[in-house]
Amino acid sequence: MIFYFTGTGNSLFVASKIHEVEDGKLIDMALGLNEKNFEYKIEKGEKIGIVFPVYYWGLPTIVSEFMNKLKLEVDETPFIYTVITCAGKARNADKYLAKILESKNLELNSSYSVKMPSNYIILHDTPAKEEINSSLAIAEEEIEKLIEEIKNNKKGFFADHGAVSFLSFFMQKLYEVFRRTKKFYVTEECTNCGLCENTCPSRVIHIRNGKPEWMGKKCSHCSRCINCCPSRAIEYGNSTKKRKRYINPQIKFSSK
Repeated sequence: MIFYFTGTGNSLFVASKIHEVEDGKLIDMALGLNEKNFEYKIEKGEKIGIVFPVYYWGLPTIVSEFMNKLKLEVDETPFIYTVITCAGKARNADKYLAKILESKNLELNSSYSVKMPSNYIILHDTPAKEEINSSLAIAEEEIEKLIEEIKNNKKGFFADHGAVSFLSFFMQKLYEVFRRTKKFYVTEECTNCGLCENTCPSRVIHIRNGKPEWMGKKCSHCSRCINCCPSRAIEYGNSTKKRKRYINPQIKFSSK
């Protein structure tokens, strides 16, 4: 079974690749959280995968909230691995996850990180197309290697943490401060297609008077709404106005 959270498709791409060779269901943590579906039965010999992007050097709120509420029915101790997608380093994301699992008497047996194109355009622009293609090609090679190691139940923390991962605690505090929705707005280019409302993992977007509004005070800041808008009608303050958009080219988000 593979639990995943994705903002703009990178982690879903990785989870789908692993799912092609590993048995079990592919579970969207955002959907599970929103529908309050936290109980899962793990079959004997079945591995548990947890795939997600690093946010502010740690866990996205959706991942931490879902994992803290997760209840697993197991017949034997399962092999648990995580794959963290990131534009740079995984920092302490796997260690935060390991602590949550430990509180459930479960052990994180292995962790990996896969470098993918950056998509958090609230802070910085996305790479050029050539760099994106190169990054994805390298990522596919890394995914193939880690899949072989997962198949063989290889244990160890292989994620690239970086030299200053001890600052993760402070970055996670900043995440709590900055993940507000106040600066999101829609321009006249909006066609009221409903894609942002229907695909928002945090379910804070609602169509009002033919236009999307961000009703919650905070969200996960996955930036899916900005990046997947077909009309480029969603902005975050002034920072995103001239920046490119990014959705993993192998993933398609639909309003249906």
